[in-house]
Amino acid sequence: MTALPQRLVLTVSGLVIVLVGAAGTFAPVWFREAGGVPMPSDAGLLSETRAAGALVLAAGVFLIIGGLVPRHARPAAAVGAVVYLVTAVSRLLSLAVDGSPGSGLLFAAAVESALGLACAALLMTRRSAPVPTRRLPT
Repeated sequence: MTALPQRLVLTVSGLVIVLVGAAGTFAPVWFREAGGVPMPSDAGLLSETRAAGALVLAAGVFLIIGGLVPRHARPAAAVGAVVYLVTAVSRLLSLAVDGSPGSGLLFAAAVESALGLACAALLMTRRSAPVPTRRLPT
């Protein structure tokens, strides 16, 4: 895969997850309620939501770094594939066990699946061989 599509996938995936992580970290009640999940003012639940949000935010920052710094692209793609695909699979499990969470969270599962597969596709591409360099005689 050429550098531009790789950069685009990682940067877009990173920006999406940074927004989600930031919302969960800094506005947990709004974030949950925007997804149709009522959020009581419970310190423990708020703490759990903020902690998960911060973890997602950190993963998103690493994805963006991977989109900007080529040597971090493959590890960032691995992080993106794991974070997005694990989240999507857990939503599908919940759909099967708990029932439909509503259209907003089903849409989130579709987006997570698409971005996770895009990151996984980056890992499936072969690394291009380094360009050989010749030393000039001194």
